[in-house]
Amino acid sequence: MRILVLGAAGRTGRDVVEQALSHGNEVRAFLRSTPLDLRHPRLEVVHGDVLDFESVRAAMTSRDAVVSALGSGRTGAGKPLSTGMTNVIHAMTLEGVPRLVVESAAGTFARKDKRLTFRFRTTIASSLKAVYDELEEMEIRIMASDLEWTIVRPVGLTDGPLTGVYRISLEGDVLPDATAISRADVAALMLKAVSGDTYLRRAVTIGY
Repeated sequence: MRILVLGAAGRTGRDVVEQALSHGNEVRAFLRSTPLDLRHPRLEVVHGDVLDFESVRAAMTSRDAVVSALGSGRTGAGKPLSTGMTNVIHAMTLEGVPRLVVESAAGTFARKDKRLTFRFRTTIASSLKAVYDELEEMEIRIMASDLEWTIVRPVGLTDGPLTGVYRISLEGDVLPDATAISRADVAALMLKAVSGDTYLRRAVTIGY
């Protein structure tokens, strides 16, 4: 499969790239500024900005699927998650790319759910409020599209190993007592969602 990975230089994005290559896929890594110190015969690196529609569309050519691990920590003008995803969806539609898998976060549309820890609910309501506002805006735009989408909502991300052992909610619900998940396991689930119908048009929460 020919996959475009957005946010490929981030910690989850790099895991997606490495695992996709190990599965025999052809990967195009989309980078804004951070370099990707990885070389592989089936890896192509392109540079652009999700806020620049033309660079997004150029990267979209000849792809079968898009996996987005865009981060939320970017500062400055523009909204890379919501406005950027609008560009991605439009470019996918024009280029005929059907499948979209996007990393979001647990607690989206459930900020006050008491199955989240009190500390996490407090953080979402304060320092992460703007991030969750944008995540929810991004998810709304994805769900309103005609694409074959999957949204993956991880709990607290770690740099732990790939285990293949985790819990999920196919309804996107909060997972009780789940506070951590490795980026490697998130990347594995995202790649599973690239093909097949199990996760099609679902928001999937993942955690241990």
